[in-house]
Parts: sequence; C-alpha cells; structure tokens
Amino acid sequence: MADERHEDSLGLDEPVDATTRRKFIKTTATVAAAVVVGCGGDEGGLDGSVPDTGVSDTGGSDTSAMDTGAADTSVPRDTATDTAPPPVDPPEMVPEASALFGLGVASGDVSHEDGVVWTRYSGTMPLVVTVWEMNGDVYERTVLDEAASPAAGGFVHVSVPGLSGGRRYRYVFFVMDGSARAERSPIGHFRAALAPDQMEDLVIGACSCTKNGRDFGTLERAGERDDLDAFLLLGDTTYNDDASNLDEHRALWAENLGTPGYRTTRAATSMLATWDDHEVRNNFDGEDTGLEDGRQAFFENLPLKRDAANPERMWKSIRWGATAEIFVLDCRGERLPSTRGTTDEYISRAQMDWLKAGLMASPAVFKIIINSVPIADFPTAFDVARNDRWEGYPLQRTEILAHIDDNAIPGVLWVAGDFHLCSAQTVSTAGQPGGSQVEILAGPGGNTGNPATWLLRADRRFEFASTTNNYVTLTLLPRTNTIRVAWIDGDGIVFETQEYVY
Repeated sequence: MADERHEDSLGLDEPVDATTRRKFIKTTATVAAAVVVGCGGDEGGLDGSVPDTGVSDTGGSDTSAMDTGAADTSVPRDTATDTAPPPVDPPEMVPEASALFGLGVASGDVSHEDGVVWTRYSGTMPLVVTVWEMNGDVYERTVLDEAASPAAGGFVHVSVPGLSGGRRYRYVFFVMDGSARAERSPIGHFRAALAPDQMEDLVIGACSCTKNGRDFGTLERAGERDDLDAFLLLGDTTYNDDASNLDEHRALWAENLGTPGYRTTRAATSMLATWDDHEVRNNFDGEDTGLEDGRQAFFENLPLKRDAANPERMWKSIRWGATAEIFVLDCRGERLPSTRGTTDEYISRAQMDWLKAGLMASPAVFKIIINSVPIADFPTAFDVARNDRWEGYPLQRTEILAHIDDNAIPGVLWVAGDFHLCSAQTVSTAGQPGGSQVEILAGPGGNTGNPATWLLRADRRFEFASTTNNYVTLTLLPRTNTIRVAWIDGDGIVFETQEYVY
C-alpha cells in the first residue's frame, strides 16, 4: 500500500468536476425516488473482548509539537537504537484456507498506539496471529506474533499494542502444525491513527443499512480501494429482527459478513462501528428487555475494544492526530422513552457530558460525530417516526446543538444513516440551535430506497437527497479547513459531491 497522500485527490476512479466553494456546494446529483421513514426491517415498514487502552474518554491531548509540514508524517522509530529486524517470511507464501475463515478478517478501534484484529475460526488446530509494520509492500518488522485462542463460537479478538502513529500494517492468522505455518487467513490491512502531533489529509469511508440477502456492490467497491484510512459502520450492519436466540443472531451476522463486500472492506482498512436497531430488534431502546443475545452477537462479530470498567459501553472517541477526532455515539441502547416530555433522555447523562467535554477539549481541526439516526430536523412527512430519533427528545437535542453553537466549536460534522437515503443538509433552520451545523447521511449500502425522499427536494436546507445505494468518503483537508464528501454507487461511480469549508 502506498504511504503517500495527495491533498487534492479524492482517490476515486471517476473524476469530479471542480465546484465553486461556499458553505454548501452542490455539484452533480443522480436522485432516484423510490422504503420508509427510517430503516425498516422490510419494505414498507417504518423505523423510527479486549481491554480498552487507546480510546479517548475526554477528547484530545496537547498538540504543542504539532507537525504542519508535508503530507507523510508517520512517526519514525529511533533509528539510533534500533537493531536490524529479523527477516520476515511473507505470509503470501502460505496457502490461504478460506473455508476455515469464512468471515475473513477485520481490524478496529485503531488508535496511534494500539488496535484490535479479529477473525472467526472454524478449525481445530492452533492459531497464531502475526502483525507486521509495512514500508510500502515491504514487511519491515514484526510487531506481534502470538498464539490466539478462539472464544465460544470461534470468535477471535486480539489486542495489538506497540503501533506507531500513521504507519501501515498487515496481519494474518496462521493455522499451525507444530511450529510450521500450515495455512492462513486472508491478509488484513490497517493504518494506525495519527499521533497527537501529526497533521495529514485523511480519507474516511462510511456506510449504513445493509439488509441481508441484498447486493453489496457498494462495499465491494470500497474494499477495492487502498486509500481508506478507516471505515465507519453507522448502524444496521445486519438485520436480525427475527432472531430469537444467540445462534440465530450469529447466523445472520455470518450471512452478511461472509459476503464479498464485507470481506473485502473489513480486510482493507480498520472499522469504527456503532449500532442502530436492526442488529438486535426493530426500534429497540434502553428500556427493552431480552436484548442480551443481540448485544453479545454485536460485540462478538466486530473488532471492538471493550471498556474495562463498563464492557457494555459503546460510545468512544478516536483521535487521528491534529486532523480529526471521531466521536462514536450510542444513540440506541441508552435512550429512555419514558423520559420523553420530562428530561428527554436520548443518550445517557454520562454520554452527554462526555460528548460535550470531548468536543470542547478536542484540539483536532475536525470533530466527526457518528450518529446512527439523523439529528437533523426533517420535514413534517417524516414526523411519523420522530420519536425514534433526536427530534423526539427535543431537550437533549437542543442541549448538544446549543453547546456546539454557544461555544463556537469549529469543524463539527454529523454523520448518520438509518433513513435509506443519502443527503446533505444543515441540522436546523437558520436561527435555531444547529442552524449552521451540517449533517450528511450515508447509505443505504444495500437496501430499498425511502419513497419519501422526493419531499426533501422542496426543502432549501437539503442540498441533495438520493435513494441510490452508496458508500461515502470524507476527505479531510486540515490545512484548508475543508471536508470533501463523495457519494459512490455500486459501480464505483461518484454521483454526488459536497464541500464544506469551516
């Protein structure tokens, strides 16, 4: 994989015409009208274990030594004290055993210091996981080489310490025959997050709403790229509404993660993930019971760090140096419908306080908030499902939007899915809290489009809206305070771009 970044390139197969800059810049759009006001389980329905050592709870850290030079600022090792690393036997020399690793490999929650690598193994012979630091396509040094023990169900989560900010890595799970490498998993790739004093351009992918049994050409196209620094799973990664036990949840996860789209994307770059409802049950909330199997399957199937003090906690942030901090919210598992009309608790008080403090403290140019269900004010026709999103909890919605406005927190971008449409809009009408904040919707990656999408075209706050299945890229250009957003279809064609200058 190349280590270079080109500040003015979206890294896409199709050229994008230059546009005139303003707060919103609309370029091309292919808008197809065609399931629901929210991510319903069926067409026509409505939707209303690794210790955590590298996830930020408080936002950023000091960047007084910030490097604002050229693009590649990967943290070098101390060459004065390094000894020559032992030669690496390339994993490509070992035959791949696809049948033993049916869901491929994945990595996630990667900071500038550590991360998690993952697989599901159906064999019986011992496993060893090996991680290498790369220099282009050269296996420069081994950073991890240790036995890996599958948990119940064959799930393997391994913490990878000792990463260097901005460097690129490959990893593989070897099936061992004594001391010999008999077979292997697919080869996975990830990049360590930038160190606190690094500033570089980044390209982040995102998608949502991939219904079981659909075509995931969007994800196949994403997985073919080698320039994605990370990928955001925004929720409804699988549709498990009818699962009644743990085995059924696992089977539905396997149905989706075993597709070429998910296998290629999850092997190509690291994941940051939240859930929406369909991973567990349609429109579930924090007051529901009987969610244990769905929650367990979620953590089993994703390469996530677990908070040592609260292993069920999902919200977290990852700093990508001075360029960006990504805040991953849990907007499903903590909401309390019984508080609507009183305290409007859409997220827990602990999560709200953490988010407000983290946004205030972050020194990153961009603050990307991963928000499974949109926070934007949608037109009246969408209000049939307003209680399933921030709009149904107006006190907390106003609290976070006013906090960002009142403290003039710069560089905030909300990113959401759920609605079976992609769009770009201001969060609220002018003069209201959030009136100058921006939200974009990514996906659906593989699902029926929302038939109410055409109503958004009459609302001036919406720069565009489309039902085209897609994934999104966010190209973050910190030196010009610019985010370029591209929506890309299952053929790899960019059908819409927007640009935001902060």
